[in-house]
Amino acid sequence: MVKNAKRDAGGRARGGEGGKPRRQAIVVVHGQGEQRPMGTIRGFVETLWTRNDAVTRRGVEDLPPEEQKSFWVVPDRKTGLYELARITTPTAADGWRSDFFELYYADLLSDTPFRNLYRWLRRLIQIDPVDVPAAVRWPWSLFCILAFVAVVSAGFVILSLPAVVHTEWLRDIFKPENTLPALIIGLMVALQLFAKLFSLFAFMHRLPKWMPNIIILGALIAMFRHDLVAIALIAEALVIYLAVRFLLPYFGDAASYLSAHTETVTSRQAVRARGLNLLRALHADPQYERIVIVAHSLGTVLAYDLLHILWGEVGPTKDNPPNQTALDALQAVDDFVALQPEDGWSAQTVLDYRAVQWQAFRALSGQPPGPGKGGVGTRHGWKVSDLVTLGSPLASAQFLMTESANEFDLMKTERMFPTAPARPYAQGQQALYVDAGSGNRVSHHGAVFSTVRWANIYHPFHPIVFLSGDPISGPVSGRSGFGPGIADIPVTIPSGHGTPDIFKHNYYWTEVDDRDAGTDPHIEKLRAAIGLSEDERLKGIDPGWLAGGATK
Repeated sequence: MVKNAKRDAGGRARGGEGGKPRRQAIVVVHGQGEQRPMGTIRGFVETLWTRNDAVTRRGVEDLPPEEQKSFWVVPDRKTGLYELARITTPTAADGWRSDFFELYYADLLSDTPFRNLYRWLRRLIQIDPVDVPAAVRWPWSLFCILAFVAVVSAGFVILSLPAVVHTEWLRDIFKPENTLPALIIGLMVALQLFAKLFSLFAFMHRLPKWMPNIIILGALIAMFRHDLVAIALIAEALVIYLAVRFLLPYFGDAASYLSAHTETVTSRQAVRARGLNLLRALHADPQYERIVIVAHSLGTVLAYDLLHILWGEVGPTKDNPPNQTALDALQAVDDFVALQPEDGWSAQTVLDYRAVQWQAFRALSGQPPGPGKGGVGTRHGWKVSDLVTLGSPLASAQFLMTESANEFDLMKTERMFPTAPARPYAQGQQALYVDAGSGNRVSHHGAVFSTVRWANIYHPFHPIVFLSGDPISGPVSGRSGFGPGIADIPVTIPSGHGTPDIFKHNYYWTEVDDRDAGTDPHIEKLRAAIGLSEDERLKGIDPGWLAGGATK
């Protein structure tokens, strides 16, 4: 036992002066797209550690300023990828040391077949409007309209090919009335080229990347303002560019992971296997007392799936029956849920539920090591305390992951989709039940959120202002979501300092304001949900942060 180490209420060694530091793992799961390895995790370390004044390094008064918030990038063997590394912080003043891991999976979805994307998009178009959640009905309608326009434009171009072939393009370009558009196009192309070669034209880099291309497109349309065929060609070229540049890299990943088809089973299996290997390795490492999973975008769906699978492997199920201390804590969760309405929890009820979840986590994580399933290996207590989702498409799970609202409800009832709180095992029983084979009282396989606290942070989408907010995200709690026990936290991500005024999907961990202006509110809420330091965990989530003061 660690000499001079303080102890917490559960009897475990607590890092203090002269004591061995306690360790926690922060697993970052990136979203869809062509992310580079380590490209996401560094932003989280910067926000949660480097720029976080609530977390201070032990013995900071003896260190120069440049080392007070330093960290180390060290080789990592748990992720299974040599491209990745673990980012480790020094021991903080509260005795905790944090290790950041990135669950990287973009390479496993990089070869997305176009037919997977086509099949997925076709299904979104053909879905019954009744099964489209109200929160995404406007973006879905816009998507259907754009798909219709793309098909009509393509048909117009195909039918007009004979006329296009016989058009004298060079003569039209050099018409006197096209002199100005031609000069504008030449100027934009030249400026973009010169900006790469000469520092004198560096001002081009400070312009939005889309601006020169929009000017060029406008000039082309002006040149052929009397030629509908040319306009249709330009429009179709733009659609093709957007499809190749954005649709395949981003939504192609979603199509490969969200859709269970013959062509996608292998990629889905590979992604989940990599994630499970990382979480298993962290669970098997006795130095870690706590694991937090923070996921963004498509990564939230993966994290949700991994928690469900991991709970079945190492949670307090019939294969790993809990000891009496853990069983009492899980029973306290069931007793709390039994006293609450099925839906419409108040903000304070959600926070009270998080408190009993935390006690259940503490009891489970404090279980002594025991033999693994089938006598193979060593099993340690459950270690995942929190799931924090950012910009999650799980807000639209009923039409992204199932065929209808009825199927979505059925999957939750059958406990294939875990909810918070867990769906009852049977009438008169909550998450706990008596296993007929052993006689033990254990948890069912869909009760992971009896212990894991789920905080969902999203930027509300405003349809009146095109692409304002985050159209991909939304609340995930309530009857139409994953249960009333989830802390839905709406945020408003400010603009400025490199962040655009639209589409805030990728800025949940980006601090926009200057340091002198204080911490951005969305960063404060993110830090509180993750709880890197003991002070942040004790402070917790403010009830006023929750959506409307309650989850509906």
